[in-house]
Amino acid sequence: MKLEPSDKHNSDTPRGVSFFWLIPLCLMVALGGVVYKLYETEQPRITLGQDVTWFGVAKRLSVSVADAKSGVRSLRVVLRQGNHEAVLLQREYPGSGFVFVAGPHQITEDFVVNTPALKFVDGPAQLEIAARDFSWWGWRQGNLARIFSTVTIDSKPPRLEVSFAPTTIKTGSSGVVVYRASEPVQKSGVVVNGDFHPGFPLPRYGEQAYGALIGIRFDADQAKVQEAYVTGTDQAGNEGRAALGMSIRRSVQRSDRINLNGSFLDSKLPEFVSHYPDLKGTPLEKYLELNTRVRLENNHRIAEVTAASTPERYWQGVFLRLPRSSHKAGYADHRTYYFEGREIDHQVHLGIDLASTQHATVEAANRGKVVFADYLGIYGNTVILDHGQGVYSLYSHLSRIDATVGDMVDKGGAVGLSGNTGMAGGDHLHFSVLVNGIFVNPVEWWDAHWLKLNVENYL
Repeated sequence: MKLEPSDKHNSDTPRGVSFFWLIPLCLMVALGGVVYKLYETEQPRITLGQDVTWFGVAKRLSVSVADAKSGVRSLRVVLRQGNHEAVLLQREYPGSGFVFVAGPHQITEDFVVNTPALKFVDGPAQLEIAARDFSWWGWRQGNLARIFSTVTIDSKPPRLEVSFAPTTIKTGSSGVVVYRASEPVQKSGVVVNGDFHPGFPLPRYGEQAYGALIGIRFDADQAKVQEAYVTGTDQAGNEGRAALGMSIRRSVQRSDRINLNGSFLDSKLPEFVSHYPDLKGTPLEKYLELNTRVRLENNHRIAEVTAASTPERYWQGVFLRLPRSSHKAGYADHRTYYFEGREIDHQVHLGIDLASTQHATVEAANRGKVVFADYLGIYGNTVILDHGQGVYSLYSHLSRIDATVGDMVDKGGAVGLSGNTGMAGGDHLHFSVLVNGIFVNPVEWWDAHWLKLNVENYL
């Protein structure tokens, strides 16, 4: 049908008008989006990485600021005490972009506050942390976030007094140190030649009294004490120390010869290959890797498991040894390994081997919590018990494990059966005692007289 002029005009006019108004509408929407983005009102979020209730001589602070929209523009940290004020940190962060200027969306600043150097004295103070973003809100000043914290400045370390400590101790032996602190401490203990032995409360000696069980390594750096002291850190992070007058006496060193042959390697290697498929080389090369690299890995794992004992004491009295067992190898025996008459390796045996009947029931030497129950390389099937206050016992080469991690086992309770898993040449139990991760001589813990005289009398 042919359209009349009037019909054509009526048909085209609404489309023209709609298109005409669409352009400014889009511009208004775009402008609104720009204004909304530039004038956003969300404040930055400030997070502290640690508690700031106490400030010691050197307080480490970690401050994080997040702003997901316009980004972080500045950060300022101030400490005030009365009329005295110190700026601890002042940072300005660069923005990027032309219209939509934005700073980093996440920043973290780590720094140390030395309160005496900044002329602060012990007592209350106020910490202020302020952060701004790149928003145009507030006449282009940006959104401001501030947090305030009341802190206590304490620059004096705790005073430590040693009540008892052994003056002489043998390599591989154990002992107790008793000490007092002048104020509550959040961490304390004894350091001997770099080994830290955590302290635990001893209420029988009064308030702020502590004890620490120490273990001396079998080699103990040629039987010399390079450092021995009690340490305590208060709530403000100040560390106090008190020296220990201690000397170390070398224990008698025993030697042992281990003769290996091809049939022994052939009988043991299939077990290890199933657990360590990356072993390569000849049977002897595989054995040497097991006796060095894998042994080292296993000992590192034991150190991890025995690094954080409960301060609660589970054990009581003398530790039990495998009933009706004979002594096959001793603690700290220095072993030299021979293969077909040729010397091939040296290791130190950090436990005692006990042999009884085949698949003899292995009992817990004392009450404790199971912290490890699994296969452990050269140790084979192994169970480790935490007896509290830093004392652990280890049972290895088991043919069967009858314990589960987390279980509490009573003294004399079954943990497994003896066997020859791992690097064992026959059915026996390898038994070890550790104090804060250090292998010590189990014979002492089997001796009721020694235990009472050197440990229990002080606990």
